[in-house]
Amino acid sequence: MNNITVGGAAPCIAACPINQDARDYVQLIARGRFEEAFQLVRSKNTFPASCGRICTRRCEDACRRSAVDDPIAIAWLKRFLSDKDFSPRLGSPKTQYQERIAIIGAGPAGLTAANDLALMGYKVKLYEAGSIPGGMPANALPFYRLDRKAVEKDVETILSLGVELEVNQVCGKDFSIDQLQEEFDAVIIAVGFQKGRAVPIPGVELSGVLLGLEFLMDIAAGREVTLSQRVVVIGGGCVATDVARAALRLNSTKEVQLVCLEAMKGCRPDNPREEMPAWISDVEDSKEEGIIMNTSWGPKSVVGQNGRVTGLEVINVSSVYDPEGRFKPTYIPGTERIIECDNVILAVGQAPDMSFLDGSQGFELNQRKMLKVDPVTQATSKPGVFACGDIVGLSGTLIEAVAYGRRAALSIHGYLRGEEPDIPEDLTPIEDLSSERVGLIKGRPREEMPKLLVNDRIHDFNEVELGYSGELAMMEARRCLNCGAGAEVDPELCAACLTCVRVCPYDVPVLNRVEKNAKIGVDCQSCGICVVECPANAIKLKDPYEDQGVEALERAIKSFSGPERGPKMVVFLCQFDSQCRALASKLVDRPRDNIKTVPVSCIVKMDPLLIIKAIEDGADGIIVAACSPGECLYQTGHEWAKKRFDRAAKILTDIGLEPQRFQWLSPSPTEDFLKATGEMAEELKKLGPVFKQGR
Repeated sequence: MNNITVGGAAPCIAACPINQDARDYVQLIARGRFEEAFQLVRSKNTFPASCGRICTRRCEDACRRSAVDDPIAIAWLKRFLSDKDFSPRLGSPKTQYQERIAIIGAGPAGLTAANDLALMGYKVKLYEAGSIPGGMPANALPFYRLDRKAVEKDVETILSLGVELEVNQVCGKDFSIDQLQEEFDAVIIAVGFQKGRAVPIPGVELSGVLLGLEFLMDIAAGREVTLSQRVVVIGGGCVATDVARAALRLNSTKEVQLVCLEAMKGCRPDNPREEMPAWISDVEDSKEEGIIMNTSWGPKSVVGQNGRVTGLEVINVSSVYDPEGRFKPTYIPGTERIIECDNVILAVGQAPDMSFLDGSQGFELNQRKMLKVDPVTQATSKPGVFACGDIVGLSGTLIEAVAYGRRAALSIHGYLRGEEPDIPEDLTPIEDLSSERVGLIKGRPREEMPKLLVNDRIHDFNEVELGYSGELAMMEARRCLNCGAGAEVDPELCAACLTCVRVCPYDVPVLNRVEKNAKIGVDCQSCGICVVECPANAIKLKDPYEDQGVEALERAIKSFSGPERGPKMVVFLCQFDSQCRALASKLVDRPRDNIKTVPVSCIVKMDPLLIIKAIEDGADGIIVAACSPGECLYQTGHEWAKKRFDRAAKILTDIGLEPQRFQWLSPSPTEDFLKATGEMAEELKKLGPVFKQGR
């Protein structure tokens, strides 16, 4: 899909490590074209079902809608698509290569590399140390956050491409990298972080102290985990909140507290780095479920009796980083206190297990004691061996793993073909939304994710977030500002008449007096008013999904039955209006009544000539179902649409057609609309067909 990068890319696309076509699939969802949207997502994202739940959402952080109210819920919309029963259409490779590639690690990075190499035409074999593929999403994340069926769905799609998989195969024990190089033409190391980090404080050796990552992996594997009644979790990231919420769900636990150096999320807008690194949604869910938050407190020692934990000594923190931005916590003497507990779980990060290199020569390590790789190609210092994922020092996020797994695949293809790898360049985003435009855009609250009630979710590991319905997904998607895909002027056709400057409700077009043509900047809201009003037909919308109803009208006209079915009526419906969408389900496929619906993305985008064309092509009556005044997505949109309808109706009545053949109706209430439609049908029967009256 074309990302329309003239003048820069949409910020959501540019911010994503894989440059996912977020704006474009959101636009497709807004139009109800769900399967098409899903195929677009899966063409780039190997883990759409998982990403829809646990992605770090850089796209949402960059969303220009944030300047107006809230960012678009891009991840939740991706989840909505992935939860539907669509089969990915990935195609078959055009070329079949003889080279074989081995991949160590069947986590998101390794599986993505396998996916891409298989689609290129290579034979790929994965070696996984664990018993199931999927990496940390499958082996550590708690079920309440990521349903295992979502991970399995993503993995099964990749394996269906003919990728071989061997599980319970530990590199450095069951085989070596040198052995793989003897058998395969190239090797990818895609090993994740398998160990939890300890905290260097006294008492961590006491019975009752656990590592967070191992704790989560035990739960995910179904192993019996027993905690005492009072648990304290040390850490402020997503793993810490995962551990705390998982501990709360064990029947033996009565109280869970969390201790972290950082301040509460949202408390330090002047210095967000001093705040908890966990997502705000995870923090809010934790508090809602009853986790006691001890923020700006640091662990000083684990205290115990008879070799068993009895509490955690903590001390108040004044700052976490020094003025140069280095991690260097400072504490307030005399503020020590003890939190009584029976278990302490350390969730302060993960570390790599480098034992997979045992016996292998020729690898250089970086300053963090992880594999040193070329920053562009992901090549290690050992020829023919590439690496991706956490083991090269990434931040441990799913979407980064996907991005660098893809980069490793492209690099291996270049290596085996003797070519420079075709690594995509970083995209430059378009500029921020101008402040004078923000106040002109209608506010609309974000559609929140439906969730299990607190009392229904803290006693088991069922998924908390329930997912969007189709209606909620469309309502949320239509909030998208369609950044970078607005209107553009053809300078060869532009007459510099100032019509676009005059009609734009957002004051976007300007006249270039030197070149004597109009220019439309990146603040365009894609309302389409200037497109329809331009007398020179010099303005078009760049968005390929904009449907002004032309094709839908052609289909409607062709599907009309004979006159015995009654008068032929065309109903133009706004896809962006929920009431119109409700009407569509009642009006569509009613050949008995000879009523055909023509959905358009928004009535304001519809050219009035379409009404005239419908009559020319055989329609006996026209209804435009438009939202109520003030409900249109765009400023002044309703007024412009009504003006155009009146203009078209006047042209047709001026040549002799009866005014009863044209109606502008509100879709709400539905009963009144359907009643008016029925009354219009009866009136058209009396009038008879248009072209049997000698016209």
